[in-house]
Amino acid sequence: MEEKTLKRKKEKKGFLGGLFKDRKKRYLAILLLALPFLVAIGIFGSIVYREGKSLINLAKGNTVVEVKPENIIESLNYTLRDNPTELQRQYFAELKSAIEDPHEEPIDDATIAGMVAKNYIADFYTWTNKYGKYDVGGMEYIYDGEFENSDHYKENVYLWAKDGFYKYMSAYATQYGKENLLEVTDVQVTSRKMSEPYVISEHSAWKQDDNGDWYDYRIDEPYEWYLVQCNWTYKDTDKLDLSKFSKSINLAIIKRKNGRFEVVEASENTINARKSSTENTAAEGSDGE
Repeated sequence: MEEKTLKRKKEKKGFLGGLFKDRKKRYLAILLLALPFLVAIGIFGSIVYREGKSLINLAKGNTVVEVKPENIIESLNYTLRDNPTELQRQYFAELKSAIEDPHEEPIDDATIAGMVAKNYIADFYTWTNKYGKYDVGGMEYIYDGEFENSDHYKENVYLWAKDGFYKYMSAYATQYGKENLLEVTDVQVTSRKMSEPYVISEHSAWKQDDNGDWYDYRIDEPYEWYLVQCNWTYKDTDKLDLSKFSKSINLAIIKRKNGRFEVVEASENTINARKSSTENTAAEGSDGE
């Protein structure tokens, strides 16, 4: 009996020894041992990629999960966010109707610029349907041009808002509950077309000078633009002091060559047509409490 047991142990030892002496078998064993770790790394990488892509989409203003016909204005590439408030849904429907539906009297561009302003204000200054400070509202309507330092205007506005107006939103949501945060309930606008064009120095190409150095070649592009004065109200809440938050702003909205209306400047003071994109200021608002 003892001899059989001893023999089996030797056979087992011989098998393992043979396994690790055989190069192919050794590689196979290492692969089998590493396989669970490779699978885990793959799953983790997929999650990181998906979450990172989600944040990038938020930065671009692309927060729509399912694009339904009523949630998109295809001709101008406007989309409604995936969890709109009733006011946001109403304003988007009005804008969609003004652009896509036939009317006995054509709707003038100043009126449409005012509708775009309403959609922007209702989304940007509402917190109750935001997922966190990275979910900045209204980015759909921001000009996506490029500064001379290759920074995009929309990205700069997004970064300013994330670290400014939206900075403490998550903390407020934790303390008071998201349902008790800011929610725009009405926006009043006065819009008029300005006589002088809004000139933006836009990137055209990268060119080489006489020394062979590359430089950013830019062209001054004049745009029709509209000055929109906005005033809005918030839903009543006893958790926040609403007097400390913005309730009025002036917007400069240009009409792009493709027909899109986009916000290029926002200020609580007077707006004048700028001479170049480097002089344009990012959309502004109160930093909150």
